[in-house]
Amino acid sequence: MARPNQIMESRWLVLIQGIITILLGLSLISSTHVVVIHVIGLAVGVSIKAMAFIAVFDGFVLSIFGFLMKEKTKTAWWIMVSGSFITVLILAFGAGRHYHITILGMAFSFFVIFMLIRRRREYVYPARILGRPEVAIALVTIAFTILYGIGGSLLFGDQFRPPITDLGNAFYYTGEVITTLGFGDILPVTMDAKIFTISLAFLGVAIFFSSITALILPSVERRLGGLVNRMEKRELKTLKDYVLVCGFSNLLQEYLSKMKATGTVVVVIERDEAKARSLRDEGYIVFDHNADDIDLLSSFDFSSAREIIIGSDDDAYNLIIAAAMKSVISDENRQKVRVLVVDPKDMVKFRIMGFSLINVSSVLSDSLYAGRNAPG
Repeated sequence: MARPNQIMESRWLVLIQGIITILLGLSLISSTHVVVIHVIGLAVGVSIKAMAFIAVFDGFVLSIFGFLMKEKTKTAWWIMVSGSFITVLILAFGAGRHYHITILGMAFSFFVIFMLIRRRREYVYPARILGRPEVAIALVTIAFTILYGIGGSLLFGDQFRPPITDLGNAFYYTGEVITTLGFGDILPVTMDAKIFTISLAFLGVAIFFSSITALILPSVERRLGGLVNRMEKRELKTLKDYVLVCGFSNLLQEYLSKMKATGTVVVVIERDEAKARSLRDEGYIVFDHNADDIDLLSSFDFSSAREIIIGSDDDAYNLIIAAAMKSVISDENRQKVRVLVVDPKDMVKFRIMGFSLINVSSVLSDSLYAGRNAPG
């Protein structure tokens, strides 16, 4: 397993690479050179000045990503490697006229790629946002819309005024229509081109922006959720006669509903984002955080709590929570803590904590036995 400081080094390498890419892109903006690329018999002219602006944009994305990236996810690794390869390709276009400048950026980019590949085993966790199916669909939709626009613009190129004859203008027209800017500098003049433009506009308004929203909204929700959590933490000391739940399971659903129905304030610490979102929608105060976070637990005034329940359906997680709780709660408040124990074999592990234990298996057995012997 990689050392923690190696993760930080990878992030800083990408940040430095982004800054270098921005500087190199700025140094190429004054170039008037055009590189001609032949693709399937089609000659495509690429301006170094245009590539310079793309380099600045790519460097900005790498800088922000390197600065903010903290999660060791597979998606993070792929994005950083892909961004580094894109940087190499962009800078390669300027190598002919600015060899002494671009060779530095390309060499450093290859070094970053080498280090990321060497440390690929550090990034083992699945992505929280990009791993969701709706996000994958959004990415495919965005790619399809852009390719549809570029392909159609080139296909009907001679039916526009001025004609669209190169990839750059096709991409420009696609962006102009999708974003509904409508500058009017390129106009469809035949019915086929007009129908294509209308279909692309519908794709842009109805699908493209919806997909963009699907990508951005989860991140915004997480940021807003974090802000709400920070605001709520300041109010924790003022809570009175509340129930604190550290780790939620469906076994607690009915009990918590009854507590809320009586007007009792229920605070839940739940690490699963889906469960946390559902509980927040039901009116509970929810912290989407690990329930064994000592800093968070220390924010509570346990003397004002009615009871404290350690109640996930994972005994190993409950044991970690109980250990964290034991380190922050005073002896006079320890009797308020109750721990759900799913597996009876784990009872002995929890007894050393000094908390009240609820053997879920025993409670279920007693309930079934009582029901069996009930009259009628």
